[in-house]
Amino acid sequence: MEQEQDSLPVTVDAVAAAVLVVYTDAEQGLIARSADLVRAALAAGPAAMSSLYADLRREAERTTAMVRSRARAMAAQVTDTAARNGNTSAARELSRLTAGDVLPLLPHDINSARLMGQDLEHRLTAASSRIARFADDAYRAATVAAAAEQILRPKATPGEAQAQAWRQLVSRGVTGFTDKAGREWNLTSYVEMAVRTATQRAYNASHRDRLTLAGIDYFTISTTGRPCGLCAPWEGKVLADRGAGEVTEPHAARDGTVTFQVAATIEEATAAGLFHPNCKHTLTAYLPGVTLLRTNQWTALDELNYRNTQTLRHLERAVRASKLQAAAALTPLDKARAMREVREGQARIREFTARTGLLRRRHREQLNAANT
Repeated sequence: MEQEQDSLPVTVDAVAAAVLVVYTDAEQGLIARSADLVRAALAAGPAAMSSLYADLRREAERTTAMVRSRARAMAAQVTDTAARNGNTSAARELSRLTAGDVLPLLPHDINSARLMGQDLEHRLTAASSRIARFADDAYRAATVAAAAEQILRPKATPGEAQAQAWRQLVSRGVTGFTDKAGREWNLTSYVEMAVRTATQRAYNASHRDRLTLAGIDYFTISTTGRPCGLCAPWEGKVLADRGAGEVTEPHAARDGTVTFQVAATIEEATAAGLFHPNCKHTLTAYLPGVTLLRTNQWTALDELNYRNTQTLRHLERAVRASKLQAAAALTPLDKARAMREVREGQARIREFTARTGLLRRRHREQLNAANT
């Protein structure tokens, strides 16, 4: 069934793509222009290498300033759109629960969305600052790292050592992001994670507040059709602000009472993995005696399908990386090698999708990672 345009999955994908295209274009453009500078310096001879770092630095700082100038507006747009859509979605849900009566939209919590926007702005600005340091990485790859590579591979020519060091740099892209768990991220992965997390938080906070203002005390979660091992255990369960346990409440549609089990508080479920980054679930109203709870067991087949999807994402990223290698190659030989890797990667995707039945989405193999 087609998702509503203001649903959480559609909202997350739309706002993430809008921000990611800025950062991916900036990263790819910086790498390509840096490659132009290195190629020109190599062609001009040793004397030109003395000015290479300054040239690389100017290019990186220009890119950083461009991206940083847009961070505040992008962050505010992300969280405001998410909060507004969460409010709209909750109002539509309430209208269905009241037999189609149109309920007025209440203002979403502007202050809450603004705070989340400020946090996202801080993250995006930090990502912009890391772009400036790419000049150091690029210069090191063209000089120091190339010399070190030749020591490790004494039979390699200086040109081969330099090309290898440069390939390693381009394959990583702009790096230097480490999360609380110690995992390292590259620029686009970090920005995507930050934007999706902020969108989800702002959307769900607004959605929950709208339902609470309407007098909803008990919640369950949406059934997305594509859960994961972290959130599937919470499908079909009742959550509330109060603690877990058996509860008796008036029937929502007729006389009498209903006894049901509250599985956990919303905060406890969240701490246990619900609403993780990239989670597509939202809270929905639970009406005692009316809402039918649908459980969802995470099966071995679910796990296989999930792992296959993640493998396909990995193969797509490898193709994009090879295309960037080709665009930023220092020599015709390196460009030809990278294009061969592109073809080999695309062949692996064709074989994998044919074997697993997954749909091949060619746009995910393009350099614009905002399509991921």
